[in-house]
Amino acid sequence: MGNVHVTGPGKWVRSTVGSFVANLPEMLGAMAVDRRCLVAIAEFDDGRYVQFWLDPDGQVVSEVISNRNIGEAVALSSDDEHMLRAAGWLEPYDTSPNWQFRSHDVTGLMKAVAMVASAVYDVLGEEPRNVVSLQTWAVRHGPASTTDQERQESRVFYQDELRSLERRVEGWS
Repeated sequence: MGNVHVTGPGKWVRSTVGSFVANLPEMLGAMAVDRRCLVAIAEFDDGRYVQFWLDPDGQVVSEVISNRNIGEAVALSSDDEHMLRAAGWLEPYDTSPNWQFRSHDVTGLMKAVAMVASAVYDVLGEEPRNVVSLQTWAVRHGPASTTDQERQESRVFYQDELRSLERRVEGWS
């Protein structure tokens, strides 16, 4: 297992959902041993996403989009949220607006893989042949920045991207 290939922020590569899910164990395992603080986002054609963070302490954080940080759009139904809750995802809260699961060890990483696969197929309704766009980048901490500050800045960037996508879909341009 080597280092994670970094595309850079805003630089997407496209794949199939089936390939993404099949390669998820390798990606999360590589993230866990990579010394850089990494972010990976997998966005589906409808604008919904799953994302992953590697904290400086080696903890891998997996997230599924919620309805909290996407403006007026609705990403998940009540049934979707129930399925995430039942699967063990932590509900969104003030400093973490997405559904979240934290992996501390190999067992946690394998559980994260299963939880993400279920979220992608069962909750988000993706099919293996569907297209997914992926981007990865290393977070460069400033001397006084924290991981939470870095996450928040990335989320703001991503919220703007979702709003832009929503406007294009609705014809606002």
